[in-house]
Amino acid sequence: MRKLLIDTMGPVFWVMAAFDFLAIITMLKQHRLQKTNRIPLLTALLCVGLFYDALILASGTFMQFSTVFRVLSQFRYILHLVMIPLLFPLCTYSLTDKEKVIRIIWILTVIIMALGLYAGITMKTEPRTVGALNRYAQSDDNSALTGFLTQFLDIVPVFVMIFIGIYLYFKKKNPHLFFAGFFMLLFTLLGIFLGKDPAGDRTQSLMFYISMFGESFMVFFLYQFMRKE
Repeated sequence: MRKLLIDTMGPVFWVMAAFDFLAIITMLKQHRLQKTNRIPLLTALLCVGLFYDALILASGTFMQFSTVFRVLSQFRYILHLVMIPLLFPLCTYSLTDKEKVIRIIWILTVIIMALGLYAGITMKTEPRTVGALNRYAQSDDNSALTGFLTQFLDIVPVFVMIFIGIYLYFKKKNPHLFFAGFFMLLFTLLGIFLGKDPAGDRTQSLMFYISMFGESFMVFFLYQFMRKE
């Protein structure tokens, strides 16, 4: 199983990049149809980050370690940590249209995005090769604050989406926001438990690869959520 995952990484990342690009176009078209609904636009912005993420990882099949590749990879982390807080207003728009609540959430979101920007800029990366794929991965030599912010932004928005998704399932009979968060969490956990290198070499972990399937499922179910709203 591990060998199959390693052998398919390159092609799958290219497929994910294509999927995310099509998702951006689809969400923007949905936004034009529902101009008062902000969820399609926010999802499109999230997909921009996911597209760039998959594109840079796919490029690791032919790019060699260099300053250019390192800078492009650094921006991958910056974009991820800045864009993921958009899940907070996305969930808020799915709950209420009260301007005061939305304004407060946006203020908090902008603050969190600024913290994400700081974490992305200060993050230290190191070159790693898994199979035929080169990438710059998060180093163990990061500050405690950068590590905390990264973990916070990777975990908290997903749980918020899950809990609000449960509420919306019982209130509106729309389970798709819950599924979006659930599959993000599921593939993160699968990455932790199934992505480990048998020899115990942490640099050969496949968590970064397995968890990205959850992101694709998230986009799919967010689209389904919008269609049912």
